[in-house]
This record gives sequence, structure tokens and C-alpha cells, in this order.
Amino acid sequence: MNPFARLLLPATALFACAAAPLSAADAVELKQRWIAGKQYFQTMQSTQSTAMNIGAQKIEQKTVTTMDMSMAVTPHEDGQRKRVTIKYERVAMQMEMNGQKMGFDSAKPGEGTDPLGLAKTLGGTVGKELKLLLTATDEVSDVENFDEFVKNLAPSPMPGMDMSKMFTKEAMAQMMKQGALQAMPGKPVKPGDSWPFTTAVDLPQIGKVAVKGTYTFKGMVEHGGVPCAEIITDGAISLDMAKADPSSPAGAALSQLGMKVEGGALKGTVWFDPKLGFARDAMLIQEMSMTMKNPTDPTATLTVPLKQEISTTLKKVEDLK
Repeated sequence: MNPFARLLLPATALFACAAAPLSAADAVELKQRWIAGKQYFQTMQSTQSTAMNIGAQKIEQKTVTTMDMSMAVTPHEDGQRKRVTIKYERVAMQMEMNGQKMGFDSAKPGEGTDPLGLAKTLGGTVGKELKLLLTATDEVSDVENFDEFVKNLAPSPMPGMDMSKMFTKEAMAQMMKQGALQAMPGKPVKPGDSWPFTTAVDLPQIGKVAVKGTYTFKGMVEHGGVPCAEIITDGAISLDMAKADPSSPAGAALSQLGMKVEGGALKGTVWFDPKLGFARDAMLIQEMSMTMKNPTDPTATLTVPLKQEISTTLKKVEDLK
């Protein structure tokens, strides 16, 4: 129909169409699926930026981290569960502070300036595998080789921060759940439907991180040539540093500086492929403010705004060779 002709439709007909309920066929089932015999290739990039004033000096910092990984799904020996073997194919980090640049890229060893030894700290994961166990309903239940994996993490360049003790087995399992979506609705949804999500992760040397919010199904769209459910994310982030281990150097330092996180927010969009049962793409933004004692004036408080943009893209899915 000519678009101008649409405007001439009787108002009663327009109201009738608007008021008509969606049929069952319009409802979409969103369910995470890991297909045995398939290998998923995913890229995650995060861009973190901060800006603060210490005395008369303004410090601006930007860090871009890129991780390429493959995820191979195979049946478990018990015939019920599945195993997802995640392999970190590439890790790169670029840091810029007041015009000075440094970083590394595991795909280009020896290039760049890396005074912090990031190639050893983060590069230790490249080529290593992390094995997850899934229940019969495709939910992450365990990290099979956690102890072996964390041994690959070299000490952090930050004094007192032991990367191998940064995560617990439970925390890593929680972070791996559901991919880009932390919760599924549990029933078919129609445009406008919402459902809650809650995530809590204990990081011994930092504290307890919690995210609580709502997903809203906006509708089906073409994204990258694939029909996807467009899902809006709106949540709040909290970081309880009082939960940090006071016996660790990092925990003691956080306590001494009196660090607090306020105004944490998480917003963005996830494009989920219902047919594949996997998120094709996600663009999320985290924002918060961190307050601490001013190192140049212990009687004053320093506020550091933090912003992190995270994109996660499913590059391809192939049959396992």
C-alpha cells in the first residue's frame, strides 16, 4: 500500500489495530543453547576511560582491551551434560595516559612498548583452555580445570595484586553464565515484556560486585542480516569493597585509601538470535564514580569518574573438525 494511503485509514481502524492483542505466533522464545559439535568464535572489546585532577595536574587515561576466543562444544562422557572448551586465541591491550602510549598484542609479539609487563600478565592466557561443564539444560555448572587455568596468570604489575587469586571458581563460573544475557525470561516474550536479572560475584582482592536490573524485549530486528531479538539492558552496579580480603595487600590498600564506588549504572543493547540460541552482538556501557582519599591531601576526597564500553560480537559458528 502507498504510504500516503495509510494515513487515510479511518481512525477507528487504527485504534483497533493498536488495541488488538499479539497472537501466540508473535511471542518469541529466548533460550540459551550450546550446540554440541559446534565451535563459536567471539570477540570482546572493552574501552575504559577515566579523568581526574590531582592538585593542578589533570590525568586522563584510556585503556582498550581486545580478546578473541573460540568455544568448542562437545558431549560429556556421562551422555547428559556438555563440555565447553574456551580457548583464548588473542589478547591485546593498549593504554594511553596523557599522550603516552603503551601496550601489547599477542598477535604481534615484540612490538609496542610494554613497561608494565602486560604481555606476561594477560598474555599468559593466550593458547590456554578453560573448560566449562554444562547441565542438561545448558547452564554452566562448573569450571572443570579452574586451578590449572589460574596458574597461567602471572602476577599483576600492580603491587600486591595477585592475578591468580583475583577470581574464585564460583566467581568465574558465574561470569561465564548465559554469555551476554545474565538471565532468560523463562517463557515466550512479546515486544514490551521485561524480566529481571541479578548477578553477584565475589572477587577476594577487590570485594563483592553486584549487578541488578531489567531486560526489556523491544522487538525482532534484522541485525547483521540475521533476525534477532533486540533486548534493552538497564541496571545498577554496586561494588562493596568492604568485602575485600583485608589480609591481602590489595585489600589493605583499598581500605587505607577509603575507596568507595557510587552511582554505578549498566545500560545497552543485546541482539539475541532465537534460532541459534546465542547472542550475536552486545553493546553495553558501564558508568560509575570512585571516591578515595586524595594522595596529595589526606584531608580531601578525590572523585574519579569511570566509563567502560563493552562490545561482544559472535564472529562465526562452525562445525567442529
